[in-house]
Amino acid sequence: MLPSLPMTRQSSPPPTIHDILLLDPLVANQIAAGEVVERPASVVKELVENSLDAGATHIQIRLKEGGRLLTQVIDNGHGMDGPSARLAFLRHATSKLRTADELMAISTFGFRGEALASILAVSNVTLTSRRASMDVGVRLTGGGPTVLREEPVGCPVGTDIQIADLFFNVPARQKFLRTAATELGQILRFVDALALARPDLHLTVHHNDKRVVDYPVDPDLMRRTHAVLGADVAPRLHPVSDEYEYQVRGLLSEPGLHHGGPGQLTLLVNGRHVLDRTLQHAVISAYGTLLERGRYPVGVLAVDCPPGTVDVNVHPAKTEVRFVQSQAVFASVVRAIRGMLAGTPWVKGPITVRELTLATEPPTVRDMPALRDLHAREPVREQLPSAWRNTPMRPFKHTLPFSTGVQDAIQPDLPEARPEPNTYSGLRYVGQVGKCFLVCETEDAFVLIDQHAAHERVLFERFVQRARTQGYAQQALLIPLTIPLIPSEVAALDESAELLEPLGFVLEAAGERAVRVRAQPAILRDRDVAAEVRALAVSLTQGGRGASTLETLERAAATLACHAAWRAGDTMTADDVHRLLREMETVDLSAYCPHGRPVVFRANWQEVGRWFGRP
Repeated sequence: MLPSLPMTRQSSPPPTIHDILLLDPLVANQIAAGEVVERPASVVKELVENSLDAGATHIQIRLKEGGRLLTQVIDNGHGMDGPSARLAFLRHATSKLRTADELMAISTFGFRGEALASILAVSNVTLTSRRASMDVGVRLTGGGPTVLREEPVGCPVGTDIQIADLFFNVPARQKFLRTAATELGQILRFVDALALARPDLHLTVHHNDKRVVDYPVDPDLMRRTHAVLGADVAPRLHPVSDEYEYQVRGLLSEPGLHHGGPGQLTLLVNGRHVLDRTLQHAVISAYGTLLERGRYPVGVLAVDCPPGTVDVNVHPAKTEVRFVQSQAVFASVVRAIRGMLAGTPWVKGPITVRELTLATEPPTVRDMPALRDLHAREPVREQLPSAWRNTPMRPFKHTLPFSTGVQDAIQPDLPEARPEPNTYSGLRYVGQVGKCFLVCETEDAFVLIDQHAAHERVLFERFVQRARTQGYAQQALLIPLTIPLIPSEVAALDESAELLEPLGFVLEAAGERAVRVRAQPAILRDRDVAAEVRALAVSLTQGGRGASTLETLERAAATLACHAAWRAGDTMTADDVHRLLREMETVDLSAYCPHGRPVVFRANWQEVGRWFGRP
């Protein structure tokens, strides 16, 4: 008989066996709501798209507290009778689709038949509707598990639907909603995109009984763009047009007008606002070196595809599409935009066929510079040379006085009687190459430093430390500066105003589409305030929902550090370099800058020798 062995860990209890049952319809609809109804903007999108499919030409949106308390959409479409209205609240009930074969030729906005059922499961709903052939309309009321109640009512032709107390019965979802300003910003972003896609619509938005948007019908795209993007943007937009394989049209900005994110670039496919990476990269590829890496043009670009060549059923919220011939669409967009650029002073000489064909293959995420930044840490780590991965320089931390200026923050050059070879200040500086990299050496190693990434990391650590303690010196503006932004960016800055004050910014929302800056960090006194604020706005909006206070602070600090640091292309003197090297010892210097790029590459001389075939 074998001896018993000691137990190395506690055995887990046997799994509980459950019978398989059908979900309760309410639970199923609440789960579906998690896919379709993310926030008030999702509700507005679904309801407005129903209005469009009903033939509406005038759509009114009324909101309270960013749509959290009330979202009301009123249209002048063809309306519904009682049986149709009741049926519309059943899951997978739709008037847009009959067979699976029609999925690849969808020409309507809504078709899945999930929206109203999902919305009803997580809110209180009142729907009033009448067809032109009816003398009396119908009103349905209900919410959550409550059965819909029906009653006759007098009302105009069309549909009026009110969504109150969103997620009232799903508190876990409700707490993820942001402030009213942020939710309103998301809704206005959708409305702006729709206004650019459909200049034949009259769109109005009221928030807390105040009208914030009024876009009357205007078939002239330039005038509609002027109304949506603003008087300072529209004159710098240029028409884009191409009808070779796909119809590509729109208005895009000259290279000098760009944005730090895609928030002011509206992409439309068959009239539908989409968030499509292939199209985004096609736009960036078309501009090529005319745009700085990570920057996006401003404007609107519409691609019209023949039926059967685009699949809009790849996402429950219908915000993504898949092209049957993505390479052809990519090439069409590049050709259309380069045709516009070729007629301007920014492109020297004709665009060759070879230049065009180089950008006809839709790249992967890793190949897209603007998208790679979103996944920077993993790809950059993979790109590090093995010598630096295997022999990283250790971080150093010393306590030196803290100061408030870019140059002032660098300590004065001090005599180095006994430099330590394993510290940054102990490196022997050889020279600068490419106006970007600092070549240094020790007795046993070759060291290459990215001047921007290193200085950016130093300033980032100091920004965060100073913001947590005493804050940065501010420089008040004699005349407050008003900066136009898109609503979501205004909301992001307004939400973070208290957090940004220790970094030196004093600002406030000036309506839904602008912020007013009253003071800026003294460290940025020679910089373009508007550009810094726009960069901060983009950074904060890209932070995602639910970001912690620390994450928000670090994101803002990273943006300021990036703009205040030595840049690639700046010529650094030997004194500048030695000051930077000592600065690198005053912080917990990570191997990466705040944006995920490596700071230092190091290889011992034996490995360098192997590069050249030396033993």
